[in-house]
Amino acid sequence: MGIRDALQKFSDEIKDLSTLTVTTYTGTLSQAIDSETGEIDWDKFKPGSGELTMVAATRINADFDTVNFRAALAGKDNYNDMLALHQAAVETAQSGRAGLLKLVSGLIP
Repeated sequence: MGIRDALQKFSDEIKDLSTLTVTTYTGTLSQAIDSETGEIDWDKFKPGSGELTMVAATRINADFDTVNFRAALAGKDNYNDMLALHQAAVETAQSGRAGLLKLVSGLIP
């Protein structure tokens, strides 16, 4: 790996550390659980999986530019609850990310 590749990899890692993405899905428990292991199958949590529906997504960049998406009718019966859950996840993730960035910045002299 050359210096250019190393710098690009470092830049990509910093971008990943400084960008926060939160997604919220709705569906049934059987759609998210691996039937063989009983564990959550995280690979199924993606747009277009056909089994789960994205309710909301939020992306917050390092400069705090934010992009929000809310599905029109996903989770119709509990839509407001799903949005409240999503907002709580965004706030928790922001707090955690801020703490991590503070820790990392404290390690750099």
